[in-house]
Amino acid sequence: MLDELDLTLVDALQVNPRASWAALGDVLELAPITLARRWQRLAESGAAWISVSLNNWGSRGAVVEFLCRPGSELSVARELSEVPNISTVCVTTGEYQVLALMLAPTLTGISVALLEALPVPDAVVRLRTHVYGSTFGGIFWRLGVLNRMQRDQVRDELGKPPSPIARAETTPRESRSLGSEDHALFLALGHDGRRAYTDLAEDLGSTPQAVKRRLDRLRRHGDIVFRCDVARSLVGWHSMALFWIRVPDADLQVVGRSIGTWSETRHCAAVASPANLCVVANLRSLEHLDELLLRLAREHPSVEVVDRRLVLRQVKVYGRIVDEQGRCVRVIPVDPWFRTEDHLI
Repeated sequence: MLDELDLTLVDALQVNPRASWAALGDVLELAPITLARRWQRLAESGAAWISVSLNNWGSRGAVVEFLCRPGSELSVARELSEVPNISTVCVTTGEYQVLALMLAPTLTGISVALLEALPVPDAVVRLRTHVYGSTFGGIFWRLGVLNRMQRDQVRDELGKPPSPIARAETTPRESRSLGSEDHALFLALGHDGRRAYTDLAEDLGSTPQAVKRRLDRLRRHGDIVFRCDVARSLVGWHSMALFWIRVPDADLQVVGRSIGTWSETRHCAAVASPANLCVVANLRSLEHLDELLLRLAREHPSVEVVDRRLVLRQVKVYGRIVDEQGRCVRVIPVDPWFRTEDHLI
């Protein structure tokens, strides 16, 4: 388990992943060098990391389930984890034992990724796909260690996550295209979302000032967001659950936005399937699963849980290959444009 200072630092970086050590030091009343060293230790041990993501309304793709031959589940999951546009892979209970979240920038890109670029390991007997056009939540999550005053001091307006209401009220600006230079910057941030402007400029053949302007614009428009993840078993999240939920069409937006704000939610998306809402949630225990089901029934009595499963092993978490404790052991930067021949969102 992480100690109190580690938890505080991770929570601060979940609020503002690119905050300077000096700014964080002022709020947390600690020396910037102490925070920098703490973060370096966390990052090098794989306990925590910062990555870059498209926003909720730009996170399009498909949930893909794989039915595997007995005993092949982990090998299938590991093979799928090597694909850059497959962001997350886990092994679950149930008939379809491997779940993968595949990203693509457009419906055309999703079609290409599924029909032409999706690897199907030899041990796969059958698969099924569920396309989604955006997500309701799961990109942002917090440990909740900072008090309200500290949170407000740490928060940077450029990096402030949109409120649930803002996420619901999307506008044409939010679905605008990103150019090839934006795409290149996104990929350059894939290994480390805190990379310095000078390092990014060297990779991109640009200047630190130009990179900062481009990055600030992308963040200000909400096109990209940064996320701070942590090995979840180290902070008390010992398992995960997958829910396939059938929601009346008239209630889908309300129910999706509501579940998307739950602190347990790691992925919540409307899918083109008979069960039209897919939810992946953190669990502290098996009893926690029952609590979530009761909460869902209490808050949204019109919905039906069609299927529920436990995640037995996470293999990849948004571009990070993880071990049994959820620690990052290797990075495969997420690339939503991988092999889609569709390089603009």
